[in-house]
Amino acid sequence: MHTGGGTDGSTVGATVGVATALDDLKSRGSALLVVGTVPEDVYNRVSACLLGGDADADRRRLVVERGSGSEIRFDRIDRWTPEWTRILSVDVAARSSAADASGAAGDGDRFGPGASPGYPSPTASPTPTSDSTSFDAYGGDPTPDDATVTVEGSIVDLGVEIGTAIREFDAVAGDLDPGELRVAFDCVAALLSEYDRRTVFRFLHVLANDVRSVEGMGHVRVPEPIDSEVVRLFAPLFDAIVELRLDGREPQQRWHLRDADLTSEWLPVDDGR
Repeated sequence: MHTGGGTDGSTVGATVGVATALDDLKSRGSALLVVGTVPEDVYNRVSACLLGGDADADRRRLVVERGSGSEIRFDRIDRWTPEWTRILSVDVAARSSAADASGAAGDGDRFGPGASPGYPSPTASPTPTSDSTSFDAYGGDPTPDDATVTVEGSIVDLGVEIGTAIREFDAVAGDLDPGELRVAFDCVAALLSEYDRRTVFRFLHVLANDVRSVEGMGHVRVPEPIDSEVVRLFAPLFDAIVELRLDGREPQQRWHLRDADLTSEWLPVDDGR
């Protein structure tokens, strides 16, 4: 994202404030909510920027998606070994299993210090329903398929797998640097089709805190307007909202920064931020 704007003093001041706030998000870890009813390729372009390219500083990436990945999002990535990139391909549990998962999510007594109700503590062991990829076992010419892990089962299983991946990245890096870990989560709509909003809220609460705990930058996709009920519900969990729209045929983004109480101008979606 760039923050260019007009030439009057108030616009310049706001632009500097937005740029400063963005630098702060990078330095201390943050969770972003990406909203707006735009074509998927527009979101994928924004997601690619947020994930960072290999021409930038070293990045470790965790992408949680349903279905196959986008070439737009992945064409800037050339490190496909699991210590650098991991893709979780999610098969959301059927509603018949949702009641059990929702009940488990509501059991706050099982969470350790600093954890919040939503899914088991990230210190829990991975469940056998996930096809985990061991860093030690990896070998051969890397491809996106080698970095892909299939996660089946409930929202609880998904949460455990995400927590495990974050811990493994941190261990391999020997403590992640600020902004080194980038996380994309695209499955909110799928989770809402199987679970109640309270359960998904709790899940996102823990996800955001897990990313911040290693000073990473995560973004979560909710393909709804910014004034929709579901966006208003989830917004307090995030440090900023990235609002997307089409102005004619031109994709644009606008950033709403919570702590700084600032909103950027509408900016073009481009390849640099």
